[in-house]
Amino acid sequence: MKSILRLSICAALLVAGLCGCEKIDVNKLEGTWSEQYDPTVFAMDGSVTYTFDGNGNYQKHVYVLGCESQHYTGTYAIDLIDKGTITINPEMSDFSNVTYKLVKLTSNEMEWQKEGTTYSVGTWGSDYRHFVRGK
Repeated sequence: MKSILRLSICAALLVAGLCGCEKIDVNKLEGTWSEQYDPTVFAMDGSVTYTFDGNGNYQKHVYVLGCESQHYTGTYAIDLIDKGTITINPEMSDFSNVTYKLVKLTSNEMEWQKEGTTYSVGTWGSDYRHFVRGK
């Protein structure tokens, strides 16, 4: 009886563990993404939009309310096998090189968490980034 109970518990834990592993489809990254948050909690004074080309290059458009917009180009690297991360400007050694864990990537929504940080509402827009697919 104990062995059946033990086997049932192990099977349940295995199923729960496998259900928690979400495979990220890197092909869903290609396209335009706008950074967006719940405006009742965090209001952005402008917009940030990334366009990923699927070949390791991106364009970033930043608009700050009342200022001119700025455009940036750069590269990105994906490591889905070991870490499930995206690194922006991996060849740079200055502040522009940053790595995020891809927390969520669906056809319409994407979430990043900066490596070495923990999620909290107070870090929206810096350590935690949330994007929706551009139209």
